[in-house]
Amino acid sequence: MDKQSKQITIRMSIIYVLIIIPFLIIIGKVVYLETVERSFWKDLAKERNIELRAVKAIRGNIYAIDPDNNEKLLLATNIIYYDVYIDLGKGNIREKGSINKTKEWVIEDSIYRKDVSKLCFLLSDVLSSSGKSADDYRKLFDSQRKKQNRFVLIGKNITEEQLDRMKTMPILGKTRTRKINGKKVTKYVGAFVGAVRVIERYKRIYPYGDMARRTIGISVTANGCDTCFDGIDGFYSHYLAGKHGRRLERRINPNQWVPIDDNQEIKAIDGLDLISTLDVSLQELAEQSLLKCLDSNDAESGTVILMEVKTGYVKAIANFTKQKDGSYYERENIGVSDLLEPGSTFKIVTAMMMLDKGLADTSDLVPTGKKYYPHATKPIRDVKDLDHGLVSFRRAIEISSNVGVSQEVYNAYVKDPSRRGKLSEDLSEYFNFNRIGYDLDIYEPKPIIRKTKQIDDVLRMGFGYVSMMTPLQMLTFYNGIANNGKMMKPLFAKAILRDGVIEKEIEPVVIKEKMCQQKTLLQIQDMLKRVILYGTGKRLRGTAYGIAGKTGTAEIGYDDKKQILQHRASFVGYFPSEEPKYSCIVVISKPQKAFSHGGDLAAPVFRELSDRVIGTRISYRPKETVHNFYYPVLSYGNALNYTLLCKNLGFKLPNFTSNWIKCNKDNNKVFHYYNQKIETNVIPNVKGLTLRDAIYMLENMGVKVKFVGRGRVESQNIEQGQKIKPNTTITLTLSMPIKKQDEVNVQSLSTTPKKDDKKIVANEGKKQKNEEKKSKTDNKKEIKTEKKKNIKKDKNTSSTKQKDTTKNKNKKTTKK
Repeated sequence: MDKQSKQITIRMSIIYVLIIIPFLIIIGKVVYLETVERSFWKDLAKERNIELRAVKAIRGNIYAIDPDNNEKLLLATNIIYYDVYIDLGKGNIREKGSINKTKEWVIEDSIYRKDVSKLCFLLSDVLSSSGKSADDYRKLFDSQRKKQNRFVLIGKNITEEQLDRMKTMPILGKTRTRKINGKKVTKYVGAFVGAVRVIERYKRIYPYGDMARRTIGISVTANGCDTCFDGIDGFYSHYLAGKHGRRLERRINPNQWVPIDDNQEIKAIDGLDLISTLDVSLQELAEQSLLKCLDSNDAESGTVILMEVKTGYVKAIANFTKQKDGSYYERENIGVSDLLEPGSTFKIVTAMMMLDKGLADTSDLVPTGKKYYPHATKPIRDVKDLDHGLVSFRRAIEISSNVGVSQEVYNAYVKDPSRRGKLSEDLSEYFNFNRIGYDLDIYEPKPIIRKTKQIDDVLRMGFGYVSMMTPLQMLTFYNGIANNGKMMKPLFAKAILRDGVIEKEIEPVVIKEKMCQQKTLLQIQDMLKRVILYGTGKRLRGTAYGIAGKTGTAEIGYDDKKQILQHRASFVGYFPSEEPKYSCIVVISKPQKAFSHGGDLAAPVFRELSDRVIGTRISYRPKETVHNFYYPVLSYGNALNYTLLCKNLGFKLPNFTSNWIKCNKDNNKVFHYYNQKIETNVIPNVKGLTLRDAIYMLENMGVKVKFVGRGRVESQNIEQGQKIKPNTTITLTLSMPIKKQDEVNVQSLSTTPKKDDKKIVANEGKKQKNEEKKSKTDNKKEIKTEKKKNIKKDKNTSSTKQKDTTKNKNKKTTKK
């Protein structure tokens, strides 16, 4: 062998060795893994595909109690949904009497071929909402069976009714064969075969739709939590949530797990139930009244809160904000979480403090109209600069005079420079400028009262500016006045139930035992009654039961020259005026129509709610001396409820022979009521009815009801007179459309500045420039003329004094 061939063989052997060594290492590693580390890697694979996962407990229900029959009405509950999977692969099946296992189809091939077409047809019918046809199901099953996929999703969010029907389908349902009269008869037993896996899921639903949703609670995504809620639901979550269980589950696809039959499962403990303080019928009325007021006045937002005086239980709370499309939606809980300057409703806080400290008296004479106070940069004005001359301090509260209240503040706090910063401290002593701490999982801001010594701010502080609070915080103060000076904490829950039995009662909580002296309290209560009888609350006169309260109109953007001046109208008070049972606050922000004051906007909403409460919740009899009251008008509704309302108000009406009545007005503006007969087998006319009455009427006739919007029924898709067929479903369109939003992010709940006002300013700014310039020049001229008048008055008074002194001297000389 020559030298060259030897070198080639050496090189080839080296290459061969370099190839064979890694190959031997790989084989050795495989053998090592299959023998020594086999159990380790097997356990690791099991850990990655099999987990002990949480089993969610069923969340407890939230109820309201119907005062008419003491029945529990569901405000929030759960519906069980199911995800159904089918095993189309092969499994290890043990032979009888043997240890050996063989791989066989979980669903026999003969059964699959025979019944798969029928199964697909039935699934397309029962699960029609999925949008899949029989061919779609057949293609899915055939392709997955080729791949021997052991977990194939049939459907998600399947209802219990659909699940029961699926149990009777071929391939899926168990059958039992029996001989009857010598013939084999096969029947379904209402259960799934072993090849079907069912996973339960629970979804929170609200039978009354969007009603009081921000108070009851909505699902929020906080830190990735998909079972978190705010409102009542969130605050009492430690009772409602229950305790989650655990079970072994196998991962079949990314983010898809199915349970494994295992003895290690820990069962979940379902949550307890809760009874809220809300009254469904009053809540419905509060929302309808508020929506009607907002819509008719094109207002930006509004809130209504009704509270029980003795307990602090909140019976109704409605909050609506205008959307871009013009509809109104409960985007945030305005009554609980929005800080607002209250305006004139705060005058009662100032009056209580000053009367109680002896800094003012109801008989003090104060000016009205418009006044320039020394060293103030702006004058204090009453509405439309109405000048009533000198009036008593009590009368100034009745007519809501800013100037009158400012005069008392000026005398007690402004004249002496050392006392100018004392006003905020004294007001804080009487108004609770701290968080109340509601039983709601909603942010409650702390009330603000600015500590200031500026004369303008001190003067305006007395009539509701330079301080801010939420509507519910203001209502809490007035509720204390109605409750003989005892301030109660607002509550939204009454009791916790376990299996229908009360486990824990939520007792009323006293915030302040005595708000002021009894003498002061009687003076304040008298003022609030006189506001209705002789003052700005005249729209609420004429009730047989009596209302006491205070109107308020706050200017929005009064310090911002670039912003168009807007208003916030409010009314807060209680009823009946002599023995108060309920307190209520109504706030309407930024109305765009003619009305902008509390007495015109907020007071009618208050009246509509108070009339219903008196008629249905209080056994009240009017005094014989009272004659100026009005019959409540019902266009179309339930005769029994209406007669009960009028009876409780002390009015006499004829007995109606029908369950339903209608009202028409004649040419003399007299209302006439007549019976509305309803045929049992024909679709009735429900236009004009409340949603509650319409559902009651139609469902008693066997008609299923769907509805869109809020308020009263405006139209129905099946006209009156058509015959009722089995499973007839009617869709009602209500007078006010509301945009639905089921879930929001926590960040969206926080109040953020709105861009709408800026847009309005940008569009309207040019038009307002000339008017603003004119108003500025007019104001300057007025100030100059006022100063000149004052100088002339001072000169005149000094000259008259000189004349008087000279006369006195002359008299003395003549006497001498």
